[in-house]
Amino acid sequence: MACCARALPAIFLQLNLMLMMYAGAGFATAARLKWDPSTYVPLRELLPHEYRAAAALLLAASIVLFLLAHLALAALYSRRARRLLLVMYGCVMVMMVSTQTAWGWWTGVRLAGWAHSAQAEELRRAMRLREHLAPLLQDLSQWHPLPQKLNNLIKEAEADAPRNGYVAVAALAVFLVLQPAAAALSLLLAARTQPTRSEDQNVSVTTSLDSERRPLRTAYKNGRLVLV
Repeated sequence: MACCARALPAIFLQLNLMLMMYAGAGFATAARLKWDPSTYVPLRELLPHEYRAAAALLLAASIVLFLLAHLALAALYSRRARRLLLVMYGCVMVMMVSTQTAWGWWTGVRLAGWAHSAQAEELRRAMRLREHLAPLLQDLSQWHPLPQKLNNLIKEAEADAPRNGYVAVAALAVFLVLQPAAAALSLLLAARTQPTRSEDQNVSVTTSLDSERRPLRTAYKNGRLVLV
């Protein structure tokens, strides 16, 4: 049991190290959403409001994760304010998870409504026309190699799309597990944190002062004056 208690700070640091990796990925993705046309143009044209909300929330979440990792490190190396910093970490992480949950619910509702719109129907029609694009590119490749290269890129993207989706879902699932685990572990460490010596000294001084203020009582026992 004592060995597990000593391992809790190390586990807490490892969780924050993994969350820092997600913070770095969030910064990179936020930069792509801002400056990479291949990423932001389709999202901005199809889902403009969701695109702006996702870009802002992704950047804010990355900054918060970056600061929380430093807060966790400061809490573990602090003696006087360790409990306060750990409780602050847990509260901020819980607020972050709640915000992400609310944003996910809002985005899901918006996407469900968009899926039944005319714009979504036009997109599905365009995706069906893509099946006729491959034979056309193959015929054009007889005169120039560029259409064949485009056809190969389309096939490669279609083959990689499911694998990329699986990786994204797995990474998101791990992220959703790491956040509550880090919050719970920070609160557990805060509960197990012992009061500092200064607090003990303050308690002892207060107790001694209270005892000094109490009136002394004496009584005779067996012919002697003793304190009661």
